[in-house]
Amino acid sequence: MTTSDNPSATQSEQQRKRKNRRLFIGIFLCFLIPLAGAQIILSLGWFTPGVTNKGELISPPIEASSSENESMPQTWRLAYRVPADCDQRCINGLYVIQQVDMALGRESDRVTPIAIQAGPDVSALPAPEEGSRLQYLVLPQLHDQLSEQPQGSLFIIDPLGAVMMRYEGSADRDTAIQSGSDMLDDLKKLLKMSRVG
Repeated sequence: MTTSDNPSATQSEQQRKRKNRRLFIGIFLCFLIPLAGAQIILSLGWFTPGVTNKGELISPPIEASSSENESMPQTWRLAYRVPADCDQRCINGLYVIQQVDMALGRESDRVTPIAIQAGPDVSALPAPEEGSRLQYLVLPQLHDQLSEQPQGSLFIIDPLGAVMMRYEGSADRDTAIQSGSDMLDDLKKLLKMSRVG
C-alpha cells in the first residue's frame, strides 16, 4: 500500500511540508526584518555610526600659522574669538572656557584657556576669573580665519595649531554653561587619547 493509496498519509505529508515551509519562511523573516530595519534607519539618517563627540567637528580643521601657533601656549587650547564689541555672549564665552579649564582638575596643566583678539586693545574686556589662567592673545590671522564660524563659538585647538572642534556660544548663561559641559566631556576624551600637550 503506497501513500497515494492512503489519503490520511498523503494529508499528513502535505501538512508536514506546509509546516516546514512556514518554519523556513519564519527563519528567513527573522534575518530579513532586522536587516531591512537597519537599512531604513541608516537611509533616513536616524543613526550616525561612530559619532560620540558633543561638539561640531571642524573638517578639515582650521590651521593656525606656524608663527601664531608658536605664540600660543604649547598645550591644548580652549579658545574664544573676541569680537570688536564684547557683549553678553562674549562675556559668557570667556567665563565658560575658564570654568572648563578649572573643571579639568589635575589635567588642567595640559590645557590653557585663550581669548583670541584681532588687535591689542583689551580695555573693554572682562578681567579673568579669580584663579584663572586665561590669556588674551593678539592673533590677527587666526582671528580672521575663525570669523567664518558662527559668532560666539567656543573652540578646542590642539597643540599643533589645528582648530578641530566648535561649540555654540550663547547670550544666555545656562545655555553657554551647557556648551561648556559638552566641551569638557569631549576634551576629557581627547586628553585621554592624546599623548601631545
